[in-house]
Amino acid sequence: MPKLAPISFLKAAAAALAASGLAAAQAVEVETLIEFTPGVFLENLAQVPDGSTVFTSYFDKRLIGLSADDKAWTVADLPYHPVGVAAYGDGFIVTAHGAPFTDFPGFTETNRVLVLDALGAVTKDIPAPEARFLNGVEPLGDGRYAIADSIAGTVWTFRPEDDALKPFIEHELLTPDPAAPSFRPGANGVKLQGGKLYVSNSSRGAIYTFDAAANKPAKTLKTFTSPGPIDDFAFAADGSIFAATHGDALLKISADGAAAPVIAQGCDGCTSVAIRPDGSLIVLTTGGLLEGRGAPARVLRVRPAAY
Repeated sequence: MPKLAPISFLKAAAAALAASGLAAAQAVEVETLIEFTPGVFLENLAQVPDGSTVFTSYFDKRLIGLSADDKAWTVADLPYHPVGVAAYGDGFIVTAHGAPFTDFPGFTETNRVLVLDALGAVTKDIPAPEARFLNGVEPLGDGRYAIADSIAGTVWTFRPEDDALKPFIEHELLTPDPAAPSFRPGANGVKLQGGKLYVSNSSRGAIYTFDAAANKPAKTLKTFTSPGPIDDFAFAADGSIFAATHGDALLKISADGAAAPVIAQGCDGCTSVAIRPDGSLIVLTTGGLLEGRGAPARVLRVRPAAY
């Protein structure tokens, strides 16, 4: 088991969320679809057009699939530690680290972007020496992908045909908060909605947004909401957000930025959430791994009572 002490942001994240005074969670149905042995770190997921879900298992170096009828399989065993994932035609774009983030700070020199085919084979393995902590990835709909960098304070764009990262926006608000008592990732999850890109900053406890319509670097960044630590998140059809907190809670954030828990406790270090075609949520947890809990990592299906 790798040494986990260098990444201690989860305790601070959970404390900030508990102190935020959020209202009681609405009634939900929660079902465990898959349970992994303690020590597994489930990191990020994506919905694909056939209704299935793919998700990354970081320390295992594995990409896993979950069918619409809840059957799981290994999509790929990878040569690196996968972080973010997005659909790319019949295949996938995966951000990855050659060394695990527990090897801080040396892992910051090992960032890569992988292109996988439909069978999970790596067709491109692209070093990203300019990056420091590649994380969430999101298709922009024009052949480019936005990639959050949790240390460099940058959202990059990546076009698979070009084999290179280009800055989309560089901003101080995307960096980790230097006043925080312990390290937490800066820019983390990234999602496109209504021509704007939304980026969570786990360290600063906020989601920021900027205009993504122009095919040129952006300069202006606005605060959408500051609900406390957020990891990855997903947009519902009505513009609301379901957000994993990397703590015990799963949040719903309305289109005006107000936040309330869908699940107040029991998410065990949840990292990512996706919305299935039937409206249910798929939530990844880590079993509180970095908090030293040693509980099983789980894939949850959550059915909120109402959206």
